[in-house]
Amino acid sequence: ARPAWDPEKQKGFTGCAPKGMPYMMGQPFPMELIDKGSTILVRLEEYDAVRTIHMAPMSDAAAKPRTPAGFSTGKWDGKTLVVSTTRVTARPFDLSGFARSEAMSLVERFTPSADGSRLHYSVTITDPEIFTRPVELKRSWVWRPGEKVMKFDCTE
Repeated sequence: ARPAWDPEKQKGFTGCAPKGMPYMMGQPFPMELIDKGSTILVRLEEYDAVRTIHMAPMSDAAAKPRTPAGFSTGKWDGKTLVVSTTRVTARPFDLSGFARSEAMSLVERFTPSADGSRLHYSVTITDPEIFTRPVELKRSWVWRPGEKVMKFDCTE
């Protein structure tokens, strides 16, 4: 599928729409997590994307619709927010056309550094139809006092 990939012909990978998980978490713009009690919102500046992480136990995640961001549930492990995401719409994994299937699941970990200056992030991607073993990606964000998530001014 990769040699035939043309991002210009792929709905959702061009234009001003959020690109979906896990790609959307790799964006370089500011982000914020907002604790609403039973949910945590992840606001990403790029494409004005908002993810919802459900903190209350969900009995039937399999009944939720598939979306580019999937369906996410979270729990606290000490100071680390652990998020499990399923129900991600099957579409290319990234702009190079690397495939993913509807069997993909993600486990993300958001951990603040001891001094609060960074938010460390890892995502473990399991997709038995594509990968021979789980894949782990890591990154971190630097906290900058006064930085705000702004409106994304995308022009198609």
